[in-house]
Amino acid sequence: MKSDTLNEKILSTKALVTISLLTSMSIILARVMGIIVPIAGFPALKINFSTIPIVLSGILFGPVAGFMTGGVADVIGYMINPQGGAFFPGFTLSTALTGMIPGLIYKIINKKESIKKINFNYINGLFIILTSLGLVYAFYAKEVLTFTNGIHFNGQALHPALIGLIIFAVAGYIILPFYITKAIYKKDYIYSFDKLYFTVSVTQIITSLILNTYFLSILFGKGVLVFIPTRIVTNYIMIPVFTIILAVLFKTLKLNES
Repeated sequence: MKSDTLNEKILSTKALVTISLLTSMSIILARVMGIIVPIAGFPALKINFSTIPIVLSGILFGPVAGFMTGGVADVIGYMINPQGGAFFPGFTLSTALTGMIPGLIYKIINKKESIKKINFNYINGLFIILTSLGLVYAFYAKEVLTFTNGIHFNGQALHPALIGLIIFAVAGYIILPFYITKAIYKKDYIYSFDKLYFTVSVTQIITSLILNTYFLSILFGKGVLVFIPTRIVTNYIMIPVFTIILAVLFKTLKLNES
């Protein structure tokens, strides 16, 4: 009995140390290593990998740990380096949910054996189609993409062959996760590429695309449509990037592999 209690305490200590480490990593990645890359003339892509440790915390230790990791990382990160902006609690909530939502999703997956065997790529394919349409809207809203007298991007007419290549690339974007999941993972492996992609997609859509866009509109006193194109472009690129990094981490480090 004493031995079991001692083991639980040791596990709790290990978890607390790991969560603290992930929180620290998130702060460093957010406040020191974040960069913005312009795409088609506007600052569309914010490369910031602070999301990875927060999502990891939620997946590995549950929604409460994920919520605490995100919230603490945002508050302490702001105290260390406010990056020139005022503190806004909405972004803290969004960052906390970035850890909580993956924790909730994996809590359900871990409890339901039937869900473990689901191929989430069918849902992921729908996400990719919708975000691809959103990407077209984003460039159209910024007047980077126009449809007057043909299809033009940045004032240059797109050749039909290039349009076909883009459609082919999007189709490959949808199909590739099916291949990766089938070729690399066991059918019931809970950290397979399709489940991670689904988790990241749901998390980013709720927190980054919906909540953060809304909070930006409140903070700057402008309509949601002013910010949504940039947010769509960012998430279209970062969702697969986050998923690939998480998949590599789980596969190579064998985190909680069953």
